[in-house]
Amino acid sequence: MFRRWFSICNKNTISEIDTHYDKIIQSCNTLPLLTQIHSVLTTTGIIKQSVHLSARVIIKYADHLHLNEARSVFNETDHESSSFLWNTMLRGYANNGYCTEALWFYSLMRESGIKPNNYTFPFVLKSCAVDLVITFGKMVHSEVIRTGFGSDIYVDAALVDMYSGCGVIDDARKVFDKMSKRDVVCWTSMITAYEQDERGETALWLLGRMQDEGFALDWVTIVTVASAVGQLGDARKGRAVHAFALRNRLLLEVPVVNSILAMYGKCGEVEYAETVFVHAKVKQRITWNSMLTCYTQNGLASEALNLFEQMKVFDVMPNEVTVLVLVSACAYIGSRHHATRIHDYIIENNIEINLTLWNAIMDMYAKCSDLDTAVKMSKQVPLDQLDVSSYNTLISGYGMHGYGKQALRLYNEMKNENIHPNHITFISILSACSHAGLINEGKKCFLEMKDFLVTPDSKHYACMVDMLGRAGQLDEAYDLIKNMSSKPNDDVWGALLLACKMYGNTNLAKVAANNLFCLEPQHSGYYVLMSNVYADSRNWYEVGKLRENMKNKGLKKPAALSLIEFNNELHGFHTGEQLDSVTRDVYKKMEQMIIDLKKAGYVPDLSCVFHDVEDEDKEAMVYYHGEKLALAFGLINIDKSLPIRITKNLRVCSDCHSAFKLVSCVYERKIIVRDVNRFHHFEDGLCSCNDYW
Repeated sequence: MFRRWFSICNKNTISEIDTHYDKIIQSCNTLPLLTQIHSVLTTTGIIKQSVHLSARVIIKYADHLHLNEARSVFNETDHESSSFLWNTMLRGYANNGYCTEALWFYSLMRESGIKPNNYTFPFVLKSCAVDLVITFGKMVHSEVIRTGFGSDIYVDAALVDMYSGCGVIDDARKVFDKMSKRDVVCWTSMITAYEQDERGETALWLLGRMQDEGFALDWVTIVTVASAVGQLGDARKGRAVHAFALRNRLLLEVPVVNSILAMYGKCGEVEYAETVFVHAKVKQRITWNSMLTCYTQNGLASEALNLFEQMKVFDVMPNEVTVLVLVSACAYIGSRHHATRIHDYIIENNIEINLTLWNAIMDMYAKCSDLDTAVKMSKQVPLDQLDVSSYNTLISGYGMHGYGKQALRLYNEMKNENIHPNHITFISILSACSHAGLINEGKKCFLEMKDFLVTPDSKHYACMVDMLGRAGQLDEAYDLIKNMSSKPNDDVWGALLLACKMYGNTNLAKVAANNLFCLEPQHSGYYVLMSNVYADSRNWYEVGKLRENMKNKGLKKPAALSLIEFNNELHGFHTGEQLDSVTRDVYKKMEQMIIDLKKAGYVPDLSCVFHDVEDEDKEAMVYYHGEKLALAFGLINIDKSLPIRITKNLRVCSDCHSAFKLVSCVYERKIIVRDVNRFHHFEDGLCSCNDYW
């Protein structure tokens, strides 16, 4: 082979040699063969004479990610006056992610006196966008203008990408508006910039302008548009995007399917997402992940876990994203069995557990009533490797379980380790102080926010209002709301309304409720809570008005559901369920439990049921609350050496709270209840919340 190559070099002209070797290099698909060709070209001296062949070899080395060899070819060739060869080397660096090297090489090019052209600038600007070096990018922009390439469509498109990639969207828009000619790529780049900056409304407005100018939407544009609609949570526009994709056969593109699944998930349109998923011609791993995320985002954790089982049947290998979603699903339903299964699956399949996934697993165990395992996992990571998310997870976990002092200890520890608290840290620590009644400590943490340049938002204020309200400091809580720099949202007013319910402050409750009815007119929970405030003050007229108002709006009180895990299955109980083969035994156990509790001094709290019911019926309704039925089920089926773990979708009522304390003493059982706000650990007649919830 080598003899034949040398023969060609001796007999043919440079043009013929170029053509011959050009074909050979283009067909070269392996690195060893490319190295042989390079050796021949170097030995014969052709590499020094032919800029064209040198460029071909540089491109091939770059394709194999051998940039040092590509650079040696560049050095061997006469490049003193050839911007073409410089651009080829720049392309190799930029397209393979060697952005720092690309920018350094561009500087060397300018020092060598080589003038850049419209092929040079896109590669340099692409590297600026990836490395986020806006200062260098602006300098390159100046050279674009100075060299007269400011009207080149590809250079302008690269400038738009560079500015938007560096987060300077307004400057990107200035370049875009000045462009004399735009193609669909330019429009899509600008729309994508707004979408990535979470300015969905502007992205969609620009899409309208693009269509007005007669540009057809391709699948890349649809992916961006679907993401923008998802940000806005606009289901109607989401269906329009889906319909457009169907009409134009764009759902044949896998990225379009994935983006529409994600869009429907964010819009809460699970059934539409399921339809897209079922009819997808090709389901890649990211497609499965998108559907799993859709379920989890919309509170359908069990469906997500079932879909994962299907995923395994189809031999689709999960990745870190898959298991991160599944860990979130387990945390949502609070199933320790599922949590352990997913954790074991991750280990058995050698899925890399980075710190993000590690933190998520710790959070999962904390939310599955197993704080001990979460804490043990944190101790397996060297102290200097824990990040702010690790501390946030543990602080939140301690707070949810009522261990406010331990949360404060961790908060102080992270500061000592020079890990700066962020806005999530302060939400977690303020919530922990609220649940533990640590008012002074919570106030101190709130004041410390400014030391770490964290501006309080509505979530921080809601924690403070909750903290002050639980302590009975309602006037101070209301003053804090009135002095907020931003408009209070429903979380803030909801915290105040709950506090007013606790302390019977009807007048202030009216203020909170009126604001809530304006902010969230379809939220039935606020109507029920205000109705309870009126019922506690025996204002039956206002109770009736609120109920009538709810009826007219078609609102219903959310159904309470209590879950308990047994034999790797979740068993659900609603209040006052009909008897069947399972609940018949549960009712018998529950009735015996009430007898035992009354002997120990239990008196039912009848304030937990509606006023317009006879006392005898009220007692029966209280006895058959879902969490009590779940507890009776646990007493029958769960071994005495194990804790009984119950999850409720609403706040645990005061009567059940009192009853559970007595059960833990009378039956000598440990009971862990997770309600919508926190965990309650019942043991020896006491609760971890110290009756402060």
